[in-house]
Amino acid sequence: MVAVFIYNILLIVLYTIAMSFAINLYLKEKRKIFLILVIYIGFFILDNVIIYMTEFINTFALTYNQTFMSIPAIKTIIFMVNAFCSFWIVATILKENIPPLHYAILILMAVWMISVPMLSNSALKVWLYYLPNQLTLIYLGFYAWRQHKIKTELSERSLTYLKWIAILCAVSGLCILLEDTFVIFNVDQYSSLDLKIYNRNVCEDIFSIVACLLTIRFFLIDYTSPKETIIIEPQEDDTEIFKAFCREHQLTQREEEIFKLLLDHKQNQEIADELFLSIGTVKTHVHNIFIKLNVNKRNQIIDLYENFKNHYTQNLAENNS
Repeated sequence: MVAVFIYNILLIVLYTIAMSFAINLYLKEKRKIFLILVIYIGFFILDNVIIYMTEFINTFALTYNQTFMSIPAIKTIIFMVNAFCSFWIVATILKENIPPLHYAILILMAVWMISVPMLSNSALKVWLYYLPNQLTLIYLGFYAWRQHKIKTELSERSLTYLKWIAILCAVSGLCILLEDTFVIFNVDQYSSLDLKIYNRNVCEDIFSIVACLLTIRFFLIDYTSPKETIIIEPQEDDTEIFKAFCREHQLTQREEEIFKLLLDHKQNQEIADELFLSIGTVKTHVHNIFIKLNVNKRNQIIDLYENFKNHYTQNLAENNS
């Protein structure tokens, strides 16, 4: 029991570290993807705390298991939230909205998990209840893998994470299903006189651990804040000149961010990846910048800015002399 206690503590610590990174960046940048990660990992914590309590508090375990067999509301909410967050995360990497098919899958999952508890208590009933969650995870893995193969316009970083998510979801979904099948039909007891349920799924824990490690890796190694990239300039004079140029041409804040990356010779896809925008949004902003600057080509932007910079520096020197 001591080993189980330590395991649970370490698991919660890992979840908390991953969630702290997401909370910190959400508070700084207000990006929805970070809020989704906070909710996603938060429900990992909630699920683990409940399972932990069933392992150490007998009265809680009995009450929870009895409730689960009749109205598994808490588990259903956890499954639904995690499935929605998973779909959202993959859609964000693809720079798309969640497709209607995935909303339909979520609705079918909800209807299924609400309907199955109406059956008489048995191992089959519990297995059927868990089944759509594992199938959805497997489906998401194959969906992410397919998108990883056809979305060649995505950055290498996005494709790499999409590949990892695909493998994680497909393999974990299958392993969770196999473990559930063995435990439910061979270990658990569903008699009304002797109700014993082993609520922890080790493969599910491994899935959440790897998901959190990928999240931590992303924040520590692969994520660069657009604000840091754009706002921090090597010299104060360059910042002043850049701001003066943007004011003169009435560029919006988003156009300023994109214009700075254009000056760094970034392509539209690179800009989209760095600012977490869709490629269509970037193209629209670039088009608007071209109109405001009255140019047709990217090299004209650099020439125009360099000329402005030279004149600005010259005028500044004359005013100071």
